[in-house]
Amino acid sequence: MLFISSYGFSNAAVPDQLSGFEKGIEGVNVDISYEFMDSDKYYGSLDIQNFDRFVKYKIFSVRAYDLIVVADDSALRYAINNREELFPDVPLVFMGVNNMTEAITASAMSNATGIAESPDFESNYALMKDLFPMRTHLNVVVDSSVAGQGDYVEFMKFRDNHPEINSTVINTSYYTATGLEEVLGGLDGDDIILFLDFSVDGEKKNYSLKHASDFLSAYAPNVPIFRLTSTDVGHGVFGGISYSYYNAGEIAGDVARRILLGEPADAIPLKSTTVSTPYFDQDCMDKFGIVYSQLPKGSVVINEHENLAKFYRENTLISNLVIIILILLVAIIGILYATNIRRKKIIRTDFLTQMPNRKKIMEDINQAITSLAPYGLIMLDVDRFKLINDTYGHKVGDEIIIGVGERLKKLSGKDVTFARLGGDEFCGLFTAANPEKGKKICEDIIKNVKGVFKTSAGDISLTVSIGCATYPEDTNDAGKLLECADTALYETKANGRNGYTLFGSINQS
Repeated sequence: MLFISSYGFSNAAVPDQLSGFEKGIEGVNVDISYEFMDSDKYYGSLDIQNFDRFVKYKIFSVRAYDLIVVADDSALRYAINNREELFPDVPLVFMGVNNMTEAITASAMSNATGIAESPDFESNYALMKDLFPMRTHLNVVVDSSVAGQGDYVEFMKFRDNHPEINSTVINTSYYTATGLEEVLGGLDGDDIILFLDFSVDGEKKNYSLKHASDFLSAYAPNVPIFRLTSTDVGHGVFGGISYSYYNAGEIAGDVARRILLGEPADAIPLKSTTVSTPYFDQDCMDKFGIVYSQLPKGSVVINEHENLAKFYRENTLISNLVIIILILLVAIIGILYATNIRRKKIIRTDFLTQMPNRKKIMEDINQAITSLAPYGLIMLDVDRFKLINDTYGHKVGDEIIIGVGERLKKLSGKDVTFARLGGDEFCGLFTAANPEKGKKICEDIIKNVKGVFKTSAGDISLTVSIGCATYPEDTNDAGKLLECADTALYETKANGRNGYTLFGSINQS
């Protein structure tokens, strides 16, 4: 295979182009001879004659090429002009051609096909308006090279479809370096640059893509520079939805592979759709206040800041696995936490009445004892509960306990909590305690419990006995208050039940 490139390795596009091509042709045992025209430096008539002489020498010496591949406009033009003499019957594959008219003409030839370089003007124009809506003047940088004129023709086709665009073409081949400095220095906040080609100026001075990028950004430092190819984004060029030389080369390599494996070149149509990847420079993004979320999906950012978002994009599979594991861990921890809370609630809740049980009320009492804050205790029994159980059975007895519990829960609030200790015994804990508050709570209990309880055995009336004690009025020892409340309860029972006794009244008597 003979591969003729319009440029040399000093052109930033060539390494990407060749790497992609070699990737695309993998799987075929092929010997590739590379020839470089270096047309961005040597494209005079004598240069072409010397290159032609050398290529003819190789072709007429080898006479065994099975495929000719040409990259970019100059090489395609050379191949078209010399095909009949040099390789009339050899399949031709071309790529990276800026001039769409020449690409269509070449694909119409017998035994020829390829890929046109199709910069995505539409998408980049839309992106410019989205990111920089206040910059309404488009400055298009081109030169008079073969590639530059091809890009210029394609831009003018795009321009004809958008009469609203306010644009100026800056052909670098018409300006001295000083003249370019002045033109670029006159750009302001209304301007934006579309950098298509800049390989030579009016003094015939050559510029590499890196040098051209540095020149533009140095003399128009506050103007975003869009580039429609991925080469040299990162040298003061903001970026853009860029033609990918690597991807185009890979497609061309695949076309070459198919032809070498027997597929006719004429059966493979010209590919003219855009082959692009969004490329941007982090430093320029920072300068103009653009963040990654504003960029097109799948954007590649040169010199991107190290952050979690970048790590996620570059390690999506691992990141997703980590996220899934974290979600599962959070879910498991949440389930365990909820289960633990539920378990704690269950072991502190009376099964029959769904009130706090003995364990819970004793924890609350111990907390009150530790704090040494005033608190009060109420002990309560259902009068003659054993008789109710013996007469009506345990089912009705449970219904009575549930009923008493429901009426006590209605009296519960911020300052008072009731619990079932077991059997027909209930306990109440109240804070900010004093005898008067204890008396009121006891009277509220008597009032609320008094009345008929509806059971499966019919209506049953009952009474309760209550004992109440408060700390520190009834005892200086906070830990002995439960004993005092019990004493008051038994005093009530001794006095005929159906009432309440304050511990302080026992001492007074």
